[in-house]
Amino acid sequence: MWRHSPLECRAGEEARRVAEKEAARIPWLRLHAAREKYVEWEGFVLWVRAIEEAEGDFPEWLAEFVEKRCRGFLKFGEKQKRDHPESQASFWYNLECWINERIFGKAWREGWMNAVGYYAERDLASLRNHAHWEFCQRRWKRSKPAAYPSFRDWLKASAHCSDRVLDECEMPGEKRHLIKLSRRIRPRSLRNAVERYLEWEVFAYWTRAALEAGSPLPASVEREVKKRCPGFLEAEAVARPANPAEESHCRFNRMIKWIEDHEFADAQKRGWFDVLRYQARLHPRHARVVDYWHDWEAGWAKHPTAKYPPFDRWRDAADRYTFELAKS
Repeated sequence: MWRHSPLECRAGEEARRVAEKEAARIPWLRLHAAREKYVEWEGFVLWVRAIEEAEGDFPEWLAEFVEKRCRGFLKFGEKQKRDHPESQASFWYNLECWINERIFGKAWREGWMNAVGYYAERDLASLRNHAHWEFCQRRWKRSKPAAYPSFRDWLKASAHCSDRVLDECEMPGEKRHLIKLSRRIRPRSLRNAVERYLEWEVFAYWTRAALEAGSPLPASVEREVKKRCPGFLEAEAVARPANPAEESHCRFNRMIKWIEDHEFADAQKRGWFDVLRYQARLHPRHARVVDYWHDWEAGWAKHPTAKYPPFDRWRDAADRYTFELAKS
C-alpha cells in the first residue's frame, strides 16, 4: 500500500524528493498517463467510500457494481479477510489495495508509484474530488439520501461543485481559488490548452541558450522565432539596450511573457490563465524539458560554435529524456 495514504494526507518535502527521483527515470508520457488514470481510480474509491461510510456497511448493489468494474475484486476481498483475520479493513480500503495491485502493480514493482501519487494528488481534479467527498461524507452522515448518485453522476457533481463545497473542505486557499476559476473552462478544453502551452514552452526552452548568448542568433533560431513569434525580435532589439546590465535569463522570461500574452490572451481575459499555468507546471513534461535544457545547455556552453540543433530534433530528444538523480 501507499506509504502515506493518498486518500488521507498530502505528502511533505521528503515525499517530493522521492517523487522527483522516481519521475526522472520514467518517460514523461508514461508517467502522465499513469497519473491521469490514478486520478480517475482515486475518484472511484472516494465514491465507494462515501457510500460505505454512510451505510455503515457495504450494500449488495454496490458490491455487484464494483465487481463488474473490477473483475475478481470480491474474491480478492475474501482472501484479504482470510489472510488477515484480525484486520477490520473497510471494503473501500480493500478496493484501494486491489487497484494498487491490479492497476498500478507494474509501477509499484518498477519503483515509480510514489511519483504517480505525489503529482496526481496535486491535480485540481483530485483536490476537487476530495472536497466533494468530504461534503458528501458530512451530508450523508446527517441524513442518508433516498438514493445514492451513480459514479458518473457523482463525478459530474464534483466537476460542478459549489463554492460552499469548496469553502467547507480542508484545502489551502490558493488551491480552492484555482478550482473555482477552473469552472470557467471545460475539462477537455483545459487539457488541450495545457498541451498547447507545454508545446510553446518546449519551443521557448529550445531558443533559450541562443537568446541568452546574445546576438547574433543562429540562423535557424532567428528564422523559427520570426515565423512563430512575429514582432518578438524587434521588441527585443529595443528592450536589451534599455537595460544593458540585465541578467541573461531576462531575455528568456520575455519570450515566455510574449507567448503567454499572444497565444493565451483569451485565457487571461476569461480569468482561467492561472489554472492553465498551474496545471502546466504540474505536468511531467514541464519538469522534463527543464531538466533536459539544463543538461543540454551545459554541453552546448562548452562548444558554443557547434551547429544549433533543429527544433523538431531538440524537442524529440527532450521528450525521450530520462536520467538518474544522484543520491543525496
